[in-house]
Amino acid sequence: YVPKNAEIYDVLTPMEYLDFIGKLYGMEENALQDRARKLLAAFGLGVNADDRMDTFSKGMKQKVLLIAGIIHNPRIIILDEPLSGLDANAVIMIKELITRLSKEGKTIFYCSHMMDVVEKVSDRILLINKGEIIADGTFESLKQNHSDTLERIFSKLTGREDSSSETDAII
Repeated sequence: YVPKNAEIYDVLTPMEYLDFIGKLYGMEENALQDRARKLLAAFGLGVNADDRMDTFSKGMKQKVLLIAGIIHNPRIIILDEPLSGLDANAVIMIKELITRLSKEGKTIFYCSHMMDVVEKVSDRILLINKGEIIADGTFESLKQNHSDTLERIFSKLTGREDSSSETDAII
């Protein structure tokens, strides 16, 4: 599970934090250390592996949380707004990672308000409005009955197709 906002032990270094998380999952010490270093390097944090995280930006902390969520190679991954605080290149990498993990047979629950990302990385989409499921299917099947983008589909299903009047009021 990778939350949008989490209290990370920022007095620790990424290596100390990942060691703690990996041991909670029962990972063997050598494998844990090796995987942590490889993942930190892949996420662009290799040079920061031994720096205290209280100096990290939101995006750097989010990368550590993402690594902590996958370090033990789970079969099921739950991501709640995983792109929060990430730079554009990290967003591209995470989208590719999600796609590859899915192709490896992992089940990924991806919760987001970023509809363009959801439509690109999801095999099945549930749209929820006020706690109720209002659509369930592939992006292609949802498109056939409604509109061309997931944002427009959601707007149509929630009765908020015309946001121009709201925008006019703001302007």
